[in-house]
Amino acid sequence: MPSRGTSTAKRTARADSCGVFSTDAERVNAARAVVPSDAMAESIAAAFKAISHPTRVRILRALSGGELCVCEISEVLGLSVSATSHQLSLLKAQRLVQSRSEGKLVHYSLGDRFVLALLEDCARHLDDEEAA
Repeated sequence: MPSRGTSTAKRTARADSCGVFSTDAERVNAARAVVPSDAMAESIAAAFKAISHPTRVRILRALSGGELCVCEISEVLGLSVSATSHQLSLLKAQRLVQSRSEGKLVHYSLGDRFVLALLEDCARHLDDEEAA
């Protein structure tokens, strides 16, 4: 185990913080190396915000089977076409879905399947918590 630094400024002891201030430069540098830039952290947070609504989660899962037009998605979810289009536009702004027009129809598909893996991992995590 690496030795700790010598700084020992006292802090109020709480269950969720250290009783003294002490750092290990090697561990701090390793952690800094994996922390994303401010711009990347903002982009990641925006993507999570886009999927943070239950309706958008349901849309993404509906699209896991393949392309659907807005009318089909609204039928699957029991929403109006207008409400469905609004939710799709938020997902599209984050490139989580993509669209293509065919005459008067607009078809949507997943922009990248990574989001399905994320949702599935989350569902597994929640299932594991319930089982514990």
